[in-house]
Amino acid sequence: MKRFILFAIAISLVAAVFYNVGDKNPRKLNDSKETGNVIVNSQVPAAYDNPLVLDTSGSIPQMTGYYDYVTNGNNLHRIWVSGDTVIVTGDQADSANSQISNARQSFYQYTFNNGVTWNDAIQMSPDGNAYPDLIPVVLTGARTVAMTGRKFIGTVRRAYTGVELVLGVGSITISLGPTGGSVDNFGALMTSTDIGCGWMGAAPSDSIYYGKFNVNTNSYSGVQLLWSAVPANARTFTAANKNQNVSIAYWNAAAPTKLIYRESTNNGTSFGTENTIFTEGTVINGTAIAPWFNVDMIYKPGTTQLCMAFGTLETGNFGTVGGYKLMFWSPAVNGGTAVKVVDKANYPPMADTNIWNERTRLIQVGMTAMSHPGLAYSSNGARLFVVYSGEQLDTSSYGYNFNDIYSQYSDDNGATWTAPRNLTNTPFADEIYPSISQKDNTPTVMSITYQLSECPGSTSFTNTTTPICKVYQIYRKYDPVTGAIIGIQNISSEIPKGFTLQQNFPNPFNPETKIRFELPKPENVTLKVFNSLGQQVAILANNESTTAGYKEVSFNGANFPSGVYFYSITAGDYSQTRKMILIK
Repeated sequence: MKRFILFAIAISLVAAVFYNVGDKNPRKLNDSKETGNVIVNSQVPAAYDNPLVLDTSGSIPQMTGYYDYVTNGNNLHRIWVSGDTVIVTGDQADSANSQISNARQSFYQYTFNNGVTWNDAIQMSPDGNAYPDLIPVVLTGARTVAMTGRKFIGTVRRAYTGVELVLGVGSITISLGPTGGSVDNFGALMTSTDIGCGWMGAAPSDSIYYGKFNVNTNSYSGVQLLWSAVPANARTFTAANKNQNVSIAYWNAAAPTKLIYRESTNNGTSFGTENTIFTEGTVINGTAIAPWFNVDMIYKPGTTQLCMAFGTLETGNFGTVGGYKLMFWSPAVNGGTAVKVVDKANYPPMADTNIWNERTRLIQVGMTAMSHPGLAYSSNGARLFVVYSGEQLDTSSYGYNFNDIYSQYSDDNGATWTAPRNLTNTPFADEIYPSISQKDNTPTVMSITYQLSECPGSTSFTNTTTPICKVYQIYRKYDPVTGAIIGIQNISSEIPKGFTLQQNFPNPFNPETKIRFELPKPENVTLKVFNSLGQQVAILANNESTTAGYKEVSFNGANFPSGVYFYSITAGDYSQTRKMILIK
């Protein structure tokens, strides 16, 4: 292992000479896009030999594959949580087809016990599908799902909406976009039966359409041409608030790049005039920047307040320290002027720009240093979350940088934001494309899914050739304040001989510690933390259905004073309490 580490350091030092980027030697990003059934190659292939064994706890069992390009623009809504019910969508391909676009298959998988066990994954259709955007619906009183995205007819790309008969049945009706050469439909639920859809027309003169899709009749209506002759490589985004408001936005790829939207206040019967959200050349913190196409757009639940988060580059689409930013926009916030969420001033890996410049090489196609933000509110509307993938200083042996998952939150509708919180913090593992549930978040609990692999860079875009790495879909709940994983994590499914509550480690701790226990049979588990006065200060698991095996729970004491604490477990007839010490 020591030899490998020294070798990796040597490679990184050599690479620093040849691949120095950042502000010193800026790198221009292209808006790579899928063409037919071949992925555009954006970088020179390279070998990769990282022997790391990944921690795949939290992975969804049948959502593991080899396709690693999740989105062609917007950050897809790929998770929906309601109580203990969780539904997640994703694309898969086997290793032999990981670089063939139309070989992808879209799936959804669900659990009724918060991920303890998962029902079988459901395939969208026998043909190729991509970019499933998850929309929960109810048909004739039964819970089910709809999905929008891309379907392949041979090698031809088409927009589609798919509706499952009943959750888990596997009887999905696919309805293609009604305008012929339609591509990439992304939708949002407008009413209990209608999905507002926005899709692209065919090149060379791209157009953007809106249509209303009814999940009972599987038909489109009210189709309108919102923009014609849009510059090639545009991306579209859709949001709805279930109360008359629908917005369609797009990223204009021609210089000066722009984010533009139109809004309807009558459920899409008609749309207002075009409005510009952000234009290339706008100066933020001393750098002229351009909007990039990784975007999420939502309405604050129960209101008419439209919100958007997006990544940026330096003007001209250059990846530089100053140009990498994550921005938030709402017409109701800051006079309609976009607000900076994170950039070099508060992003920890950029604290020393010289180190950043020397350690940063290549990044996965389509991404930025703070990339693909996902937005969601807590159920009470008090707290707004953003999750995103953040580029790290750790560099693979072939030059690509790893990413972690970060989060921040705002308690004033996006006017100001907390400092970035690294949720995963895993050197030499790549976590990207986070998606946050639009439902059932609280101010201290958010549910997200993201992609994990040991190979940064995109196999699917032939950034790399050997090896083709497995891609795991992870589901977890996090405390956005402390960054701690919420709930019981499986360490090993080996069956222990008896019940055991282990001593926390580290102990003493500051501010985070791990608590492990062993279950010889499935039980409902409750794990609580008390202070020295016997007052309950935290619930780490609340009657949580748990399989047999070796388990782990995290506790973060960042918001508690130094002192002695006690943690107590109840699992069936078994109970035990241990002491731990927090020292700050």
